[in-house]
Amino acid sequence: MPWQLDAIAQALASGLAAAERDFVAEQAVHGLDALDEVALHPLLARGLREAGFAVFPETPYPGQPEVLPKESERLRCDLVVAEDGTTAIADSVQRGKEVRRAEGTLFAEVAPAMVTPPAGAVPPDEALWIEVKTIGQFTYVDGVAGPNRGYASQFTGCMADIRKLARSDSIEQAALAVVMFNATREIAEHDLLAFMHKCLDRALPVSDLRTESLKVADRIGNAVCTVGLVSVRPA
Repeated sequence: MPWQLDAIAQALASGLAAAERDFVAEQAVHGLDALDEVALHPLLARGLREAGFAVFPETPYPGQPEVLPKESERLRCDLVVAEDGTTAIADSVQRGKEVRRAEGTLFAEVAPAMVTPPAGAVPPDEALWIEVKTIGQFTYVDGVAGPNRGYASQFTGCMADIRKLARSDSIEQAALAVVMFNATREIAEHDLLAFMHKCLDRALPVSDLRTESLKVADRIGNAVCTVGLVSVRPA
């Protein structure tokens, strides 16, 4: 099914907004902009689940069943989103390993038919694959808050995730979620649009941008958090 990026962006932002409300209620010294990217993943997943989606963090990218790498060698996607009720993302590599194990038993002849995805699993091309990046106009360096001198270069780093998402021929729908912390929403939206143009100039397969913003307590110079959801066209 075609995924509605507006709804996904809203759900991602709602998860961050709920966490921000908790920080304010606690009168916390540090807020969302003090969290690293990995710490944001559960907050984003919470927003998606509360919006009625199934979410699978750190899911291995689809592979070829005839190539069976070790689990530690596989690239993983930050968040994979599926329809409510989905129990798993079908994994051809894992299935290939199970078939290989079964082939060494008395059931060798029927091994491929025996090994089936779990009930409620969906193939990779029915899910939305999302990589997450966070960029702050103001940030902490060695515990000290100040302007982020690497702000512009972090956008260039996002391009690697776009290439990663576009590489798999088993993924049909993908997106890059850039979580921005800025002084104003206008700065975030301007910089996200500039990033989109740079991607297009480099012939990267991006096609759309959706943004959702929320206010955050200004602790170090950031007063707004913006989720920029960039649609990626996989191979």
